[in-house]
Amino acid sequence: MVNDYYILGAGVTGLSLAYELLKKGQRVTIIEKSETVGGLAKSITWQGRQLDLGPHIYHTPDKDIEEYWKAEFPELFYERHHWSKNLKDNKFYDYPVNREFIDNLPSEIKNKIKRELENVDPDKVAQARNYYEYIRALAGETLQEMFFIRYPEKLWGMSVKELDANWAPKRIKIRDKSGPFFEGQWSAVGNQGSGTILNNLRDKVLGLGGKLSLNECIERIALRDSRVANIATSKRNITVSNRDIVINTTSYCTMCNFLGESTQLRYRGVTLVYLAMGTADVLPKGVDFIYIDDPKILFNRVSDQNSFVKDPESNSTILCFEITYNHGDAIDKMDSAVLIERVKAQFLSLNLVNDEKSILDTKVIKLPEVYPMFFLGYENELAKTRAKIDSIENLYTLGSLAEYAYADLQVLFSKSIDLAEILTDPTFKINKIDKAKPRLDFNKRVKLGDQWVGDGYPVYVISEIGLNHNGNLNLAKKLIDKSVDAGASAVKLQSYKSHLRVAIEGKTSRYVEKVLNTQETDYEMFKKNELSITQTQELFEYAREKGMTLFSAPFDLESVDELETLGVDCYKIASFDLVNLRLIEKVALTGKPIILSTGMATLADVEDALTTVAYTGNRQVLLLHCTSSYPCPPASMNIRAIDTLKQAFNHLPVGLSDHVVGDVVSLAAVSRGANIIEKHFTLDKHMEGPDHVLSLEPSEMKNMISNIRLIEEALGDGIKQPAGDEISTMIRFRKTMYSSVDIHPGQLINKEHIVYKGPAYGLYAKYEDLVIGCKAQKFVPADTPITWDVIRP
Repeated sequence: MVNDYYILGAGVTGLSLAYELLKKGQRVTIIEKSETVGGLAKSITWQGRQLDLGPHIYHTPDKDIEEYWKAEFPELFYERHHWSKNLKDNKFYDYPVNREFIDNLPSEIKNKIKRELENVDPDKVAQARNYYEYIRALAGETLQEMFFIRYPEKLWGMSVKELDANWAPKRIKIRDKSGPFFEGQWSAVGNQGSGTILNNLRDKVLGLGGKLSLNECIERIALRDSRVANIATSKRNITVSNRDIVINTTSYCTMCNFLGESTQLRYRGVTLVYLAMGTADVLPKGVDFIYIDDPKILFNRVSDQNSFVKDPESNSTILCFEITYNHGDAIDKMDSAVLIERVKAQFLSLNLVNDEKSILDTKVIKLPEVYPMFFLGYENELAKTRAKIDSIENLYTLGSLAEYAYADLQVLFSKSIDLAEILTDPTFKINKIDKAKPRLDFNKRVKLGDQWVGDGYPVYVISEIGLNHNGNLNLAKKLIDKSVDAGASAVKLQSYKSHLRVAIEGKTSRYVEKVLNTQETDYEMFKKNELSITQTQELFEYAREKGMTLFSAPFDLESVDELETLGVDCYKIASFDLVNLRLIEKVALTGKPIILSTGMATLADVEDALTTVAYTGNRQVLLLHCTSSYPCPPASMNIRAIDTLKQAFNHLPVGLSDHVVGDVVSLAAVSRGANIIEKHFTLDKHMEGPDHVLSLEPSEMKNMISNIRLIEEALGDGIKQPAGDEISTMIRFRKTMYSSVDIHPGQLINKEHIVYKGPAYGLYAKYEDLVIGCKAQKFVPADTPITWDVIRP
């Protein structure tokens, strides 16, 4: 099945997912607020060259991703490794930290670090409660003080004791020897920066028919029944059907804002300050980016853009200075011109260049949400926020910001490939692994005509005239009249085109509601009982004049269209069509109540039908338990299945379609809580036709409905307490205490003084222990009720 997918955001995740879905034949629309694609991994044009938003390296140890990139983007990657250093107090140190670097430290420090590393306690590592404790347990005090306090505090704007330990495990590793940043992995950059890949991916999406809308801001997302129903943007209102799927790649904060929800999750922003340099030799030879932990210096990382393209400039470069900030802090509020001057001054203080004149130009870009903040307690807030978002059935979440995770480019591509597979591979749907599958949460009461149906409401009785009109309009009107007289809630027809219901020459399968010895074909039998649209309209008008609700069971799509023109109040789906999901969807899309009969079905069959209805957004569903045997022996009816259907499908209205001769099974179903009874109705059981023999005649229908009303009254409210009309009986016949002999004042009362008899004017036997041993307060003649005033002054 081809679905419509709406992807929010045209970053790496949005573009790669769109591409994979389009390859699988789906329809995809990407909505992006920016004027260009790429998100945080995009490249911009400045100074006549492509410039990354910070350094972006395509790296992976996974051969599958490596081969995928090479196959999808041939000749667009330049393979190379990147090296980094820590700059501390004007000295460069290896980063990542490695034992080879430790061996070159002064003996005293080296030996201390080695002792600390040898004494790593796995128990302390496992029990660490924050980032500070984790690093202290893993790397020891000395390395922690050198590298793992000042820098993370500068990066996050918080104490390392307030940073969750979950940040540490995949970020801190002490290597054996010095090497490039992603040693042991395939590593490359786009020929002209990351934009080389992202722009090509954009072209692939458009080439496969994907829709990409730039400069379109999402303003609000509206839900209906826990599903995205509408996306309001700065340009339009998008109606999202129940079968459409929305994928969010924006942050949790942004998504909560779209939905009108709140969250305490936070993201750290980054301000990028670019300096165009008149020389290419700025960072030490062989170093591509450096980390700076000095809290007095605004920027925490500096990268050389010549390192992130295939063909670097020989006489110039652009340096990118990354400065983290929180919304509303001093950095966020600082004027760009002031910020640039401070960055220039601090850069010159590092003595990487000697002359301010080598700085030719400057540029500032602010990225308000870059790093999900792993503050202590974030997991609880993440769980609450994720639960809000994940409860939306047709919404998927993917991407580093959207999942509140640190995911590099290989992870984003991998997850996009996986999600596209999950969303489109039939295996997942067959195995019922489908988040977008709607919950089967239907209304617990449904209005049919002018009557509510469900627990707590009168049983709805349907007089099923079906084919019993024998194709005669006058007979059909008499059946409606008699249904009114009997007190039925509604009358039901069957609407069909004979040639669409059975094969014209089909003789191998007899009509299931047949009379024995009928020799005509199913087609012939249906054809002679078929009502035209004109006849059906006349019956609808006649029923309305009589104040009777009339509806029908359509057996084909064309009949649904015709019934819609007649203004039908509700629809019935026959048991034969419970597996006809196209018909069920067509009926459900009318938005009107739909009664599903479940003869011949398993719970799985019923679930499939209900799922089809749920996808349309229709919540007005009623079920009829049924045994499709005509007539049906009582032993085959299994009316306890009514209880099963109610429990299985969250107590939506459930009833019985009864094909047993007589009314005893219908009455039993009412006593078990059936909300609807459907019973075939005829003027005379001896008439020619397939269903008359198992139908009720007018007097029988009237009697059954009368008995149903009596049963409803008798069922009561279920609370075990005396009925109002039992009080007189209680007084007359309940046994209470009487005196068996004369009891004199001051005499101690014993068992021989007490006998139990009616009427109930004395004390109950349960109070005997309080009476025995007490002195009589007055004279009590024999055969007199013993009351509280006998023993109390």
